[in-house]
Amino acid sequence: MRRWIIPVVIGLLALAAVGSWGYNQRLANRNLENFLNNKYQRAFFDMTGQVQNIEVLLSKSMVAADPRLDTSLLMDIRQQAAFAQSNLGQLPLNDALAGRTAKFFTQVGDYAASLSKQVGRGGAIDAEHWEILNSLYRQSSELNQELQGMQYKVAQNNFYFGELVRQVRKNLQKNPDNLAQNDFQALDQRMQQYPALIYDGPFSEHLERTEPRNLRDAAEIGAGEANNKALSFIDRQQGVDYQAAVTGSTGGRIPAYRVEVSPAGGGDSDRILMDISKKGGKLIWLINGRSVESRSLDINAARQKALDYLKNNGFGDMKSTYFLHHENSATFNLAALQNGVVLYPDLIKVTVALDNGEITGVETSGYLMSHQRRDLPAAGISREQALAGLNPRLQVQGGNLVLIPLGAEEEKLAYEFQGTLGEDNYLVYVNALDGREENVLKLLETPNGTLTM
Repeated sequence: MRRWIIPVVIGLLALAAVGSWGYNQRLANRNLENFLNNKYQRAFFDMTGQVQNIEVLLSKSMVAADPRLDTSLLMDIRQQAAFAQSNLGQLPLNDALAGRTAKFFTQVGDYAASLSKQVGRGGAIDAEHWEILNSLYRQSSELNQELQGMQYKVAQNNFYFGELVRQVRKNLQKNPDNLAQNDFQALDQRMQQYPALIYDGPFSEHLERTEPRNLRDAAEIGAGEANNKALSFIDRQQGVDYQAAVTGSTGGRIPAYRVEVSPAGGGDSDRILMDISKKGGKLIWLINGRSVESRSLDINAARQKALDYLKNNGFGDMKSTYFLHHENSATFNLAALQNGVVLYPDLIKVTVALDNGEITGVETSGYLMSHQRRDLPAAGISREQALAGLNPRLQVQGGNLVLIPLGAEEEKLAYEFQGTLGEDNYLVYVNALDGREENVLKLLETPNGTLTM
């Protein structure tokens, strides 16, 4: 009997070893596939963002008239094209699928580098170069639309890039009819950095300051006074009693008391949370998390409600600039005014519930970090002189004086112009002292408000 037991045992052990080896191989293959899938997704999403950047930068280069600004934009285009080329190269695509897209990235980068050198030597973007930029802009816009559609499919289909992984294993010898192949073929045949609110994007550098200017000479307050301050900042509803309690403290650039305000008899959903600065007792932020189920207030009335709230709480003269509508609420950004000049660094965001006009959100950190009385210089050039230096292709209006931040500390007095080129809208900022273009922003008008890129 022993004669057949030993071979059977050996056979079972061998079978177990083979099974274990097979399992480990499958596990290793699955881990490798997941690793490659994550790598390809990261490369694809990065490339999508870079193509969006290229489109925006090309559009700005068509609007800018200052050689210094043009040079900077063109070098940024070259850099983004190089990054996009690198990420495209990481995807498992052969030349038939991605060759023309790769060639486009190369052409955009090389042309931008060449043109930036010409402009840097004193040349100009003449009609011929402008037409080439316009052509590249249209191509990048089409490519961006294709990629955005593919990005949506990737988000909806976790196995999208798994198909490409399997194609790599087959060395792309066959052309199966599947989602990934078809989309990349269409992409190559055709050859939005999500937009940010204007006050969260190009004009947020002032938040890098280490000390809040508005609180520089303010005195420290205690917890009891913080409670009183909190009660003064809430948008009181008629006939409702409120109680405030300090629940903790926070550090950071603006040390603060964390205060919780509750209406008498209210539940957790009725609580209002806020931070009150330890220096000066100023409101840093406020959130009322109640549900807003309906809309009866129009945007103009809500805007006035936000302006009245800030005036009643000692924030001085403010101007409402842009807004974002979300569900049944609207968030306004409001900038301080000094002698009619809009101070863009001194920004406050106020959210208004559109059912009854209640203030349900406030954020003042930009204002607290920046606001002070400025010694504003007199404009060195007139509005007409600033206007004369703009790109003649722009249809322009506006030209009010504003103060814009450049970096964490520097600020410039500028003329703000609204310009239109084709179907696109822009803001152009011209230095009011020397006439140089300081910045160009592309506006995106949406049903929910105005965004910039």
